[in-house]
Amino acid sequence: MSSLIELKTITEKFVQLFEKPILAKDRDQLLEEVNRFLDQRDQLLKKIKAPFSEEEANLVSTIMEQDKEIQLKLDHLFLTLKSELRDVKKQKSSSEKYLDPYRHVATNDGSYWDKKK
Repeated sequence: MSSLIELKTITEKFVQLFEKPILAKDRDQLLEEVNRFLDQRDQLLKKIKAPFSEEEANLVSTIMEQDKEIQLKLDHLFLTLKSELRDVKKQKSSSEKYLDPYRHVATNDGSYWDKKK
């Protein structure tokens, strides 16, 4: 039972973490906290065994509901990170093309190949 209560408190803290707006400058700290919460929850989930009383079953159901909410928010965070990385790569390649537009152009124009011996 104590593991379930501890898991519930960690899950609630995890949900509260996502209630704050996510700023770009705080993203590294947020990802570290997410990893820390996930590690803590993983350790607690390994301790919990299946046969539950009615009170424990109610606690598990609330934890599962919160877990679904956490999963949605993690998916949203992942998608925003993915799109930002894609934008950064696109911006980097476009700035490289702007600075040196003829780098990848390999032509043999202006050269003469003599076939006679």
